[in-house]
Amino acid sequence: MEWGIEVCKESGKVVAATMCIGPQGDLHGVTAGDCAVRMCQAGARLVGVNCHFDPFVALKTMKKMKEGLEAAGLSPYLMCQPIGYLTPDAGKQGHIDLPEFPFALEPRIMTRFDAHRYAKEALDLGVRYIGGCCGFQPYHIRAVTEALKEESGKLPEACKKHLPSRG
Repeated sequence: MEWGIEVCKESGKVVAATMCIGPQGDLHGVTAGDCAVRMCQAGARLVGVNCHFDPFVALKTMKKMKEGLEAAGLSPYLMCQPIGYLTPDAGKQGHIDLPEFPFALEPRIMTRFDAHRYAKEALDLGVRYIGGCCGFQPYHIRAVTEALKEESGKLPEACKKHLPSRG
């Protein structure tokens, strides 16, 4: 990961780096906190997680990353882009370890209320790049924007089409 970040830094642009890891860290035994520290020390200005894990498992990982960064005296921006499925029973590799993967995850799709709650909890944790990955649908992103309306000061046009999500 570090060499990729270092190469991207040569572009002169801001580098964001995320990993597909859960609270247990990576597959080589590196903790989530240490992964975050290594990404930041390599030059990433935004660090976090994406894919493989549901929003609430991803937030547990983000908490561990934030703790590791704080212990190292580092303070990059935090970003989180989890999957749009609820998979608290997933293994170390996330949803790809589930027997339903990849063709039968539909019963696990999170609701707009779950997306609203995820966004609020992410914001409270200090995450400022709040998004979604595989399985996130437009109504999930709309719920995220509704949850963050006080922070952003606005709502997108699509929010005029329905009653707000009440997470």
